[in-house]
Amino acid sequence: MMTVAVMHPARQRRLLRGWEPVQLIGRMRIEAAKDGVILPKTYLLVRLLFLWENHRLPLPGYYAGLLTRILGELPTTTDARSAA
Repeated sequence: MMTVAVMHPARQRRLLRGWEPVQLIGRMRIEAAKDGVILPKTYLLVRLLFLWENHRLPLPGYYAGLLTRILGELPTTTDARSAA
């Protein structure tokens, strides 16, 4: 059986812009600050972003909203199995 890796839409859009994860996290901090929200430390966000982009953890609602504001509308599903 052949497994096809489906890239998370947020990762696709980040890579299309040529951004490293830390560049996206910086933009996430700017957007969160507009909401009065302080995000976790960068090292934790790098880890979370990796887990989200590789379909190892679901993308929580608030973070999905931040990424939508930064990267544009994301598909409603973040499950690789349903994206195929």
